[in-house]
Amino acid sequence: MSLLPLIALFATSVHAADELPPQAVAAWQAMSTVRSLEARFEQSRTTTLLSQPLVSTGTLRFVRPDKLAWVVDQPGRSTMVVAGSKVGMSYPDLGVYEQMDLAGDPDAERLVRSMMVWLAGDLEQVSRDYGVAWAAAPTGAPAGVLHLATLTPKDATMAALVSSLDLSLGGDPMRVLAVTMHEPDGDRVDITMHDVRLDPELPDDAFSIAGP
Repeated sequence: MSLLPLIALFATSVHAADELPPQAVAAWQAMSTVRSLEARFEQSRTTTLLSQPLVSTGTLRFVRPDKLAWVVDQPGRSTMVVAGSKVGMSYPDLGVYEQMDLAGDPDAERLVRSMMVWLAGDLEQVSRDYGVAWAAAPTGAPAGVLHLATLTPKDATMAALVSSLDLSLGGDPMRVLAVTMHEPDGDRVDITMHDVRLDPELPDDAFSIAGP
């Protein structure tokens, strides 16, 4: 499973992070009002090593500010959870369960937090950690997509893993509908979400990894 690792040519202009247009600021502020989220996802990884993309499906859960569960149910089961400084991974079909504490590894903690930037809607973090290009969705964009944004990491450690994040935004309140993660070696991960529930009550055990 990979969390890390649709921007086309725009007729409109793009903007740097320190001069985002009002609609961009409003979009990030709207995302910041969502305290929890649950959605089904489809992830497609395109790699130069394979002739066909690797497709997986599952459920994403997020609770502000720092809880994330990424549960893959097909084709092979796996789970990644983040709860504060704790990260857990499980591959139940293989009997593998791992946990780590980010508190002792600032670089790993920064990378994990960066992975959640498109869920958290933290405008301050986005402006601090990313260069941002913003545009209205072009003609022919998927239904419901109103805006497109490209986030380019400023941190070299993050940029070595993810060259850029392309975000498709829409809905009311505004939220990320799809993400494309471009990796430095040319590989790409496309994530689309559907059956999105905003502000559901999610139990604490949804963000824990239990061993066999």
